[in-house]
Amino acid sequence: MLKIFGAAILAASLAACASSGAYSGSSGRTLVVSKEVWAFYQEYVGKISGVNKGIFVVGVSDGVAVTASAFYCPGTTCFADNYGKKAFDRCRSFGDDLECIRFASSADIVVNYKIEGQ
Repeated sequence: MLKIFGAAILAASLAACASSGAYSGSSGRTLVVSKEVWAFYQEYVGKISGVNKGIFVVGVSDGVAVTASAFYCPGTTCFADNYGKKAFDRCRSFGDDLECIRFASSADIVVNYKIEGQ
């Protein structure tokens, strides 16, 4: 019961994080993702599963995701930590010139995107 409650709290905290704004939805802009950020996302996805919830936040400059921050729960008892807040705080520490947006909740990408050069 505690494990399910913890996962529910984490999922709610991730959903409450800043949205993906102008890059989501059918009329949203397309975010260009640098190859380095995409490689980091692939590494992140390899670490999460159905029970290991997480968040992947990108730092955007002029419509390009140039940096990223990710946190995930390595188990099922991480409800005490707000991983979304940590990911956004880390992203904001990379520079005031970046717009930090949620790219994915767990492995579900929530923005319109294309990989740089493709």
